[in-house]
Amino acid sequence: MVALRILIPVVIWCGLSTQSVASQETISGSNLADLVIQRLNEEGLSAQPVIRSDRIFYGCRSDNIIISKRFKSWKTVKLTCRGNELWSYSFRSKIEIEASVPIKKPEELPKIPKDRIPNSTKKVFVMKHSKFKGDMIEKSDLVLSEKKKTVSNGAFNNLQSVVGKTLKKSLRKGSILKAIHLNPEWLVYKNQRIIIEHSIGTISVKVEGIALSNGAKGDRVLAKNISSNKIIEGFVKSTKKITVFNKI
Repeated sequence: MVALRILIPVVIWCGLSTQSVASQETISGSNLADLVIQRLNEEGLSAQPVIRSDRIFYGCRSDNIIISKRFKSWKTVKLTCRGNELWSYSFRSKIEIEASVPIKKPEELPKIPKDRIPNSTKKVFVMKHSKFKGDMIEKSDLVLSEKKKTVSNGAFNNLQSVVGKTLKKSLRKGSILKAIHLNPEWLVYKNQRIIIEHSIGTISVKVEGIALSNGAKGDRVLAKNISSNKIIEGFVKSTKKITVFNKI
């Protein structure tokens, strides 16, 4: 009887603990690595954090994660969480170090007139809030900000160039949006109904098909002829249209 009284609170406590863990905010190791890479990119560094992609981290949302260097070096990054003092991790990061360049003394540098010194910053789009891989970029996701030109290569300042495109990797709030972060501008999407065109001289035959992969202009893609169920290879010509050279 005494054993039963002890067992019941233990079972209840275990159930509550399981429910508590299940209700916590989580982030995968893959998404966490993306956040670290983006943070290091902002510092002008190229690195790969040593984080298992299949690991799940409990207790903190991605937009509450703070990434800082440890021991005065970005070779080790420290991750903490706003609102959760117990959430703290440290990871090594493999930083690609560029060949050192000898630094000239101030007196050895040529003097440039102030009116000829180029502007070292430019306005580019940065993320207004965090978004994950596969999310579509909308106007409300972006804000123009002054950033150093040295870290703004491949960045955008034209909304038409980015709105409607999807992210190739996760980005955190304040990240500079660059071309390397976006998926190509697909004209044909996988499982989309498309037109398959086959031209012989002045004769053109068009049939309806299903795209079997995504494709930008000029990309080689596979498609299925709906009427014959035949798999055909062709090149993306325009929106929802591919052209082939074999019989369809």
